[in-house]
Amino acid sequence: MSQSADLETRLARLEAERDIARLIADLGHAFDGGPSAQALRGLFTADAVFEIDGYGVLRSADGIAQGVAGNAESGFRWTLHYLVSPRIDLSADGAQASLSFMLWEAATAASGRAYWIGGSYTARAVAGADRWRFSQLRLNAELISHYPEGWHDKPDALDQA
Repeated sequence: MSQSADLETRLARLEAERDIARLIADLGHAFDGGPSAQALRGLFTADAVFEIDGYGVLRSADGIAQGVAGNAESGFRWTLHYLVSPRIDLSADGAQASLSFMLWEAATAASGRAYWIGGSYTARAVAGADRWRFSQLRLNAELISHYPEGWHDKPDALDQA
């Protein structure tokens, strides 16, 4: 392999890792944006599977988008996801990847109760013509803890915090 071909391969792999990190960030934004079925739909392959700990399995890009967005009525109506410490393991051909990343989340349930949620995600992602998409996503929720004090409005000034 020539040095320029090696450099092109390395660059392609770095770009893939950057695009996968963007996919993970887009997932958090889509979860926190309502959640947005429209934003979620484009993040998954047509035959994707999303396993939500022991709470259920959603199938297909449409099923995942509708299921997550519909959960706002009975599950969590507001969320703030921090998806951190991504590990991206690209396949040899650079067309798919195994992923893991951590979750820290503040949430409000449909009941109005506040929760802290912590856990991890494992995933598979595949390169598409226009972007990377999840083909599999699994949430492992290790912590779902009620926060009895609940959330408060932010103060008008920092000295009032």
